[in-house]
Amino acid sequence: MYYLNGDYYELTLKQKLSYFFISLTIISFGNGLSIAAAMGAAPWSAAAVNLSNITHLPTMLFLAIEAIFAAAVNLLLVDHIDWHRAAGNMVFGLLFSVFVAEFANFFQPFIVGLPLIIKILIDLIGIWAIGVGISIIQRTNFVMHPLDGLTNLARFKFFHGSAPLGQISNFIVAVSISLVCWLVSGKILGYGIGTLYCFFLQGNNIAWGDKHLFKHLLHIDPTKL
Repeated sequence: MYYLNGDYYELTLKQKLSYFFISLTIISFGNGLSIAAAMGAAPWSAAAVNLSNITHLPTMLFLAIEAIFAAAVNLLLVDHIDWHRAAGNMVFGLLFSVFVAEFANFFQPFIVGLPLIIKILIDLIGIWAIGVGISIIQRTNFVMHPLDGLTNLARFKFFHGSAPLGQISNFIVAVSISLVCWLVSGKILGYGIGTLYCFFLQGNNIAWGDKHLFKHLLHIDPTKL
């Protein structure tokens, strides 16, 4: 839904698809940058990297498994199950896992030899881009990555619309997964300044996007759908 000149309008399918691909590209781009910079990925991406490390299976596989897990939890939290939306969220999650892997593989050769301060800056830009993309897809209210849907549900169901609290509650699970991997392997990968920035400030990035990007797009409480 969007607000324009004092009136509220439902988004057309064409508009929803446009915002879908814009946000998918931005979120995947940001995740790919942060993984390639290796200065700290978003917590769920880092969890996938650590699971990959202890199992020697592709990171992309665990990104897909995370999407499936989050989709299942989302179904438990909503009052009414919309199977079409749930299927769409899964498509988003699976496309995301492929796009992130491709972006990371593309950027890595260009970033690996850069000075540390430039890598950190690239990583923070990537994390910020993720938050901006999440803001757009949440307000589009079409389909989104199940993990972002989970953040949105927690935000309105448990935290009175607070984006920072909704995001942190989501990330606690991802961090716990990485800690278990650390106990198993003795090493933890994918963590750094970018992870800390993401953990504590990603909700603020989402809130910033709500206010400054596509400002006509409105949030709808997903628990009421």
